[in-house]
Amino acid sequence: MGKEYLTIAQASDFHICKNGEYAYEVSDSLSGLKRFIKNINKLPFPVDFLAVTGDLSSDGSISSYEIIKKHLEKINIPYYLIPGNHDKKKNMAEVFKEHEYLQNIIDGRLIYSFFIDNKKIIFLDSASDDESEGGGGNLTEGVLEALEAELNTKKEAIVFLHHPPFSTGIGFMDKQCFKNRKKLLEVLKNTGNIILIGCGHIHREIFVKKEGLNICTAPSTAMQLELNLNKNAPGDFVLETAGYLIHRTALNNDAFSEIMSYTVRIPGKPEEEIKYPFND
Repeated sequence: MGKEYLTIAQASDFHICKNGEYAYEVSDSLSGLKRFIKNINKLPFPVDFLAVTGDLSSDGSISSYEIIKKHLEKINIPYYLIPGNHDKKKNMAEVFKEHEYLQNIIDGRLIYSFFIDNKKIIFLDSASDDESEGGGGNLTEGVLEALEAELNTKKEAIVFLHHPPFSTGIGFMDKQCFKNRKKLLEVLKNTGNIILIGCGHIHREIFVKKEGLNICTAPSTAMQLELNLNKNAPGDFVLETAGYLIHRTALNNDAFSEIMSYTVRIPGKPEEEIKYPFND
């Protein structure tokens, strides 16, 4: 009997700082990364690869990426990276030199893909280098055209990027405008072969169906955004239990529906009922 499933792990928002310092002075993000790696290496089922959907670093420093690389190399499956709004792409590419796809730049954005088990996996960079634009996503026409070309296939596709192309209901995040998100959704919807869009940035898992597309955000391995669904939510984070996602799709048509996503909780430091502001 052949292989039955394609199984993908998705982790996000490590927020590692230079010299392993605490993120925002209170989050021991390095310990969170270590616990994540220990957890994923002990999963009792096979995983094909890990997708890391941005904000690996909190300060974009060379030191932070060297720490991240040192620990990611302990994972027993292949891993692929995409930057977030906190990452410095030049420093990231310098440290992860063997990840040659990090040099595939269009309009200052990374975009790359590969096939696995007859599925196309696409990594799309939604982070702008222009700090004046804030932390929201930004896609150029050149990147969208490249994405359309990548999707010109009859194969089912999964897309990973940092910023979610939908309103989350959490005021702080929704104020960070994702430019061109309507165009992105139009491009993705028109292909008719997208089975999942996996995002980061929100520091909390959200599962939504928009424009007929399955979209999710992954929790952080460091700290979580407070679930405050008010329009004026201030954007505080809390030291809730960290986690990551597992996505699984059947390679035959009789096991279960298109794709299923699971949240994996990472045991570790007890939760603290304290709120902290996301201030840089």
